[in-house]
Amino acid sequence: MEKIRVTDLTKRYGRVLAVDSASFSIQENEFFSLLGPSGCGKSTVLRCVAGLEEPTAGTIYIGETLVNSTSEGVNVPTEQRPIGMVFQNYAVWPHMTVAENVAYPLKLKKMARAQIRKKLEVALHAVGLGRFADRYPSQLSGGEQQRVAVARALIKEPEILLLDEPLSNLDAKLREQMRFELKDLQKRMGIPILYVTHDQTEAIAMSDRVAVMKDGRILQIGNPLDVYENPANEFIADFIGLMNFLQCKVLSRQDHKVELELHSTGERLSISDAGVIEGEALLAVRPENLALDKELGVSCAVRARIFLGNMVEYKVSVGDELLRVQATTEQDYKEGEKLFLRVKKGTLFRRNSPESIA
Repeated sequence: MEKIRVTDLTKRYGRVLAVDSASFSIQENEFFSLLGPSGCGKSTVLRCVAGLEEPTAGTIYIGETLVNSTSEGVNVPTEQRPIGMVFQNYAVWPHMTVAENVAYPLKLKKMARAQIRKKLEVALHAVGLGRFADRYPSQLSGGEQQRVAVARALIKEPEILLLDEPLSNLDAKLREQMRFELKDLQKRMGIPILYVTHDQTEAIAMSDRVAVMKDGRILQIGNPLDVYENPANEFIADFIGLMNFLQCKVLSRQDHKVELELHSTGERLSISDAGVIEGEALLAVRPENLALDKELGVSCAVRARIFLGNMVEYKVSVGDELLRVQATTEQDYKEGEKLFLRVKKGTLFRRNSPESIA
């Protein structure tokens, strides 16, 4: 069942096109992320869903309720939409205890005290703050304040939770911890989440599906593994994870085997590719899909070696191009060593082509 359906959403600020005909849907119990660089329009989409911005065009459904349609003149106010929101700034009131902060939305509705106490107990238990009910925000860590904001959003029992860069103010270790806590909370509560972030690690780690945005457009929607392994264009390949790029030329195709000539060395290599690109191309390869060898492959030289505990990362030169290779600790090559490079898996893109929309 669809909990959110956004169709052809467009938002303009004067001459600036912030969102360009964005369409997506979020299913029941789904963790859905809008991912992209700063200024790509992802937060504007979330604010339109929340009712904090009025779209220039398009329609938005929450469940079966039409909450916005410019053509029909529908724009349901934020307070009447069945949503909970958590933003980058947690906005917890310093003069209120945790319990008072979380219960505040229900007090505004003038709900009976006994009912508030019951819902408060459930909300605090959901985020693991039951024993902190009487503490003030100044007595909490950043992660605990984050949980207060989440509990305050959940206490209204919304149909969907909207999260806009909620972890960006936390340090690296806390961010990693909160990723697991948010995902676990979402599974336990069974509530769909629309999550906005510029951090591709967050999106890949937590999401059931990811929508990658650039310049107001959604370029690709898919599960994290599919977006990581099969990026729709060069921008997505470069934005998500680590990626090496090699300029090359397609020499021949036979079935799904493609023979390439590298511009940097003139050497040839073969990869599997089911596409249709001919002529000048760009070969994109993840560091883990490159392998160093003493006998077979394209000639290269080790320029740097970094031990990362569970792996070793090498920087190798292929002609005048510098690539990153991730290998197991069982392999041990020295800086300056002459080797060969094999491509286990790669993706071809057409050079200098406009970005495709998938």
